[in-house]
Amino acid sequence: MEKVTPFDIPLLINEICQYLSLRDLRHCVLVSKTWAAWFTPVLWRDLTCRRRTPDIPALTRQQEHIRIVRNISMLSALFIRERLPFLQLQRLEFDDDYDADGAHRAEIRVLPLLERIRSLQHLGIKLSLDRDNIYQQCIRTLGALPHLESVCLRCEQFIDGKVIQGILLVCHRLERLSIIFSKSELYVVEEDLQGYMDTRAEIQRMPEMRLRELSFSSDSHLVMENILQPLLERCPRIEKLDLGYETTDSTIWHLSKLLKENNFPRLRHLVAGGGRVKGYFQEAMAEVLSHVECGLESLEFVDSPSEPVIQSLVQYHSRMTKLDFSGYEISLWNLSDLMAGLPNLRSFESEVSSDYVRSSRDIPFDQHWECVSLKNLRLHLDGWDSSDTTEHERKGSRVRLFLDYMFSELAKLTRLQELFIECSLRNLFFKRHGYLTRLADLKQIKVFNFGKISDDRESGKEEALWMVENWPRLLEVHIPQMDEFDEVLLEKRPLIEVLHKNY
Repeated sequence: MEKVTPFDIPLLINEICQYLSLRDLRHCVLVSKTWAAWFTPVLWRDLTCRRRTPDIPALTRQQEHIRIVRNISMLSALFIRERLPFLQLQRLEFDDDYDADGAHRAEIRVLPLLERIRSLQHLGIKLSLDRDNIYQQCIRTLGALPHLESVCLRCEQFIDGKVIQGILLVCHRLERLSIIFSKSELYVVEEDLQGYMDTRAEIQRMPEMRLRELSFSSDSHLVMENILQPLLERCPRIEKLDLGYETTDSTIWHLSKLLKENNFPRLRHLVAGGGRVKGYFQEAMAEVLSHVECGLESLEFVDSPSEPVIQSLVQYHSRMTKLDFSGYEISLWNLSDLMAGLPNLRSFESEVSSDYVRSSRDIPFDQHWECVSLKNLRLHLDGWDSSDTTEHERKGSRVRLFLDYMFSELAKLTRLQELFIECSLRNLFFKRHGYLTRLADLKQIKVFNFGKISDDRESGKEEALWMVENWPRLLEVHIPQMDEFDEVLLEKRPLIEVLHKNY
């Protein structure tokens, strides 16, 4: 009877390989012919092009394994496609780094070639849709791909509303659509206004689309109001909606109106932010959050949330698992409200300020974090004079009170796997006087990112030994250059990856 190994079972080898880096897979392929047969298909499944000139002989040998090609240039695509059939390719993403003046010449040659890749399920491409020949060929190409499920389309020119409507019509059968218009505001003229208003009426008469995921971004107020708003009315099956980082106030109010009318019963994931009138936008966002029928599972909010937004999240979205305010600030009280009111959180990211902490009365000691299943936490701690990096070492200081509370609650999150804490304070994670030892119960930690342990590059020995003893699953550490820390940690746990940061 022929011996069967776990690697002979496709599901098992896929499960194993998801924990291996690209470097690990390369090493596996070199072990033996048998291992090469197991791991070569996985190694070549997802190809990211890092060179302008592709390795044609290697691609020829491995083309049957290639399912995904990312970051490929238009010229490389032309060069490869004339030689290789790529019959199994499922996902193709072009890069944006090419000469704009000659881009249309490459685009008009590449688009017909894509029609031959009948297996293609996802296409990411930037096109000069202001040129009629490229627009017409784009329509033909998208319509000729029978298995296409997802399209990401980028354009950096102002284009007629009828062109956008044509793209939407040919994409009506897709499940996922991402459209990004940048720099379009620069080209708007008065004569375009009536054309876009006519397009709005046409889109409102379109049949319903099958989209489950929609991402729509534009720096043009005209495009957002006359294209996106009526498009939302034609997408009742939306589960994930990304309105971009420059969402207009009127678009948020329009979304609130549609939600109130129960137009999006399946909506679970939302990205929005950057309203032009902050108070008006925040009020509209609070309205949106109060009308989502069954509560969101994830929210990426590109702004500092107001109190009404925080309260709407806590009141209506207790099932939320991911919340992202990255790059934007919330107060300690707002952080505590969220951590106490969203018990199902698995991932959270934000800046947290101590500006409003003046004494112990400003610390929410009675607010205990209930999100005990949190796995990924990224915090940027701020709110002190950047020139004073030792304020937390003074007993009774407002920063000390702030950090004492923060780390007393952090210590309870025993399921954390990734912890990123950015902070300018020196010695915050120093073993003797800092807060490192308070995190001894976080036994599930795999990735740890932290600020300065000390200004001394020769220190860090005690901290490295402590991590080895207390965090048995640690795989990756992000740290400023500290020679002794690196030496001790890698001696005790050579498989840990140490990545250095500059300050």
